[in-house]
Amino acid sequence: MAAKGIATGARIATGVVTLAVAGGVVAAALLLPLPGVEATPASFSVEPQAAEQVRACAGPLVRLSDDSGQDATAISRVGTADVVTGTSPEAQLDVTPLASPDDRASTDDTAPSRVALPVPDTGSPDATLFAAAQSQTISSGELVGLAATSCGEASSESWLVAGSTTVGRTSFVVLANPGDVPAVVDLTVYGDLGAIEAPGGRNIDVPARSTRILSLAGLAPDLATPVIHVEASVGAVSAAVQQSVVRGLEPGGVELVGPSAPPATVQRVAGVQISGTSSIAERLSDSDNSDLQSVLRLFVPGTEPASVTLRVAEERTGGASTDYQVGLTPGIVTEFPLQDIPDGTYSVEAESDQPIVMGARTSTLVNGVTDFAWYQTLDELGTDFVVATADGPNPRLHLVNTTDADVEVTVTENGGETQSYTFVPGARSVALKAGSSYTVSASGPVSAMVDYLGEGRSSAFAIAPPSPDASPLVIYP
Repeated sequence: MAAKGIATGARIATGVVTLAVAGGVVAAALLLPLPGVEATPASFSVEPQAAEQVRACAGPLVRLSDDSGQDATAISRVGTADVVTGTSPEAQLDVTPLASPDDRASTDDTAPSRVALPVPDTGSPDATLFAAAQSQTISSGELVGLAATSCGEASSESWLVAGSTTVGRTSFVVLANPGDVPAVVDLTVYGDLGAIEAPGGRNIDVPARSTRILSLAGLAPDLATPVIHVEASVGAVSAAVQQSVVRGLEPGGVELVGPSAPPATVQRVAGVQISGTSSIAERLSDSDNSDLQSVLRLFVPGTEPASVTLRVAEERTGGASTDYQVGLTPGIVTEFPLQDIPDGTYSVEAESDQPIVMGARTSTLVNGVTDFAWYQTLDELGTDFVVATADGPNPRLHLVNTTDADVEVTVTENGGETQSYTFVPGARSVALKAGSSYTVSASGPVSAMVDYLGEGRSSAFAIAPPSPDASPLVIYP
């Protein structure tokens, strides 16, 4: 036994010595200077080929019936939309119809439009700015009112904060694909009880250079406060919501609404027109008129509750502002009433500790004629951009200066005169001409909204920044 123990101890000792020697060799090797080797990886730069800039106009308003008023499952367009375009510097645009397979009455004259700024003959990147917008004033059966919106650039993701599918409220989701690649789109609809199970909202095929129109009631029936997340797994689309209202037998307005800004901890809307409050207040006791109340629609797409400060401020020097505190449950759509606010023009800023999406709705009631407008939250723009103002009453450009200093702004009507303004921090507006376009240059970043307000007519749309230009790619083989 003793001999065995000694032998085992000897093997262990030998192993320790061997490790120690090996460790010494390694240490010595580390102390010796090693030859330096430097190599620059092979690479080459690829400059993306210049591509045309493209916008999609949603086209005339639609309804559920054919031309004879029959077949309540058919989708057909009504009337025509007025489209206005603008470029800076002046350039030729290519305007062509988009196919609309869901619309049984569509012709080239009434189809949605593809507006493209072609690549110049030199093939070099083009610094030309351009914009397009459409509007339609309609009085056809249950569709009565003004609907104006910008013609949007396709994207892989967007948020629509608008619409309703309760009794007397009809909403459609319009998906336009102005590109040359087919798109596949998923729609996720949220409401006051959370996400809606809507199998028909998955894997929606939108062929190249075409539109798809879906009844929102088919995806989410009897939903008062939808927020719609549009995601393209293939390709890209421009998305919008058309909403119309009928109260009993009385038309209550129509609107065409583009995307709001993506989720963020700070959201802003501008140009919110509060009007006819005394006439509207007399009707609010009737539950069918409850959506005449001006509201903010808010949603937290994440998983954490949000604490939000809302600041409602008049768009005038010395105007009043009021702060409100709101708590939001994640995944649940909440509406905050803008009540006890006198007639006027307002901006709304929401500061949250969690990313949110937001939109605002107001109504107008004049001599018994009712209409409503949806306002999208705004993205920050560059210092130069183009605004197109389709036809409508009293269009105004609302600019939000988010800096702490004054911003100098020039607004030049294309083919017309230039006006200069100083915009203090906050939101202010200038009058525009309907059916025209303007080049706006600012000394600092701003956000922008166009709205319309007339006798029983109202509408609004945000000015969205263009997608960033493609950057050169460095390839490492």
